[in-house]
Amino acid sequence: MTDPIFLLPGEMAYQREPTAISTLLGSCVAVCLHDRRRGWGGMNHYMVPDASSGSQLAPGKIGVSAIAQVLRLAEMAGSSRGDLDARVFGGGAVIGLASAQATGIGDIGARNAELALRLLRETGIPVAQQDLGGTQGRRISMDSASGAVQVTVIPPSAERAEQQARAQRLSGRKVGVLVIDDSATVRRILRQVIDASGDLEVIAEAEHPFQARERILEREPDVLCLDLIMPQLDGLSFLRRIMQFKPIPTVVVSTIAKAGTAMHANVMAAGAVAAVDKDELDLYRSPDVANRVLLPALRTAARAAVGRR
Repeated sequence: MTDPIFLLPGEMAYQREPTAISTLLGSCVAVCLHDRRRGWGGMNHYMVPDASSGSQLAPGKIGVSAIAQVLRLAEMAGSSRGDLDARVFGGGAVIGLASAQATGIGDIGARNAELALRLLRETGIPVAQQDLGGTQGRRISMDSASGAVQVTVIPPSAERAEQQARAQRLSGRKVGVLVIDDSATVRRILRQVIDASGDLEVIAEAEHPFQARERILEREPDVLCLDLIMPQLDGLSFLRRIMQFKPIPTVVVSTIAKAGTAMHANVMAAGAVAAVDKDELDLYRSPDVANRVLLPALRTAARAAVGRR
């Protein structure tokens, strides 16, 4: 047997020699192909079903092209499609492993799994085994010669368990957001954008951190949307206090926390889930950018597990 191969997302292999091929899967899917007549086999590992879900990703990370590529590898090796069968794994709703899950593009794991089964059906390759869906990750290991695949469930870490618990608590209701900004106009615009999302809602507003403290006690928000330049107490100091005494997932929205700046590093070190450049949102002109940038950040924060700092 040749040296074992471990696949990262976007990678694939097809082996004529007996080889152990393995990978780790959350929402990603692996399609394993086995040539029954020749004892050859291989696997891919993709992250999203199509380019609309990740247009900047390499082809091997996109299901439509990744499945076509691994089939091409099999044919280049000398296998005929009529001699191939498939085994399909992954596609879980795994909070923490499925980074795309909360970005507004739907249940990415389920879509990955659906794509694999559909394309294999369309190409006439039978599915001999499948282990799809669920809420836990998987480690799979394929013997390329026999086609046998061993599946090991990955138990959730304490952080992932908390993320799953948060997701469960949010199931069936909107995510409650507290908007903290000293500008009434900005608060109004943010409320309009957030309330129009369908799955998020502003449950309270505050114009400075001391008012925000009262709103937190009154309303128990799921997520904070926090400015930095405010009267009485700056947002970074408030964030540090919140993360020390009552951690709440927080998205910083500020003109002074641009990516690459020291302030961006400071708010992330203080415990923010994300920092969004308020200038980039272009709030006074159109909600389009806020829909694309801010809403996914708030959704990700809603499912994040944050601890005391």
